[in-house]
Amino acid sequence: MTSTISAWERPAYFVDEQVSGPFRHWRHEHRFDAAPHAGATLMTDIVDLSAPAGLLGRLIDRLVLRRHMTHLINVRNRHLKTTLER
Repeated sequence: MTSTISAWERPAYFVDEQVSGPFRHWRHEHRFDAAPHAGATLMTDIVDLSAPAGLLGRLIDRLVLRRHMTHLINVRNRHLKTTLER
């Protein structure tokens, strides 16, 4: 997938959007807010995506794709947390 940063307001958020790749549509917003305890940051991912292939793609989207992408983002976030807290 090739994406571009389509919006950026440092340090609050940035958005990457697919320019070319496997999805019909992909928009991933990364938000950063102060967490309740001092010195911590809460990162929130907001992903808007849709699969290609019309009706079949929408079915795959509902049955598999969203759950799979949620899992991948959660794995990535755990890795980021572990790496950044070292």
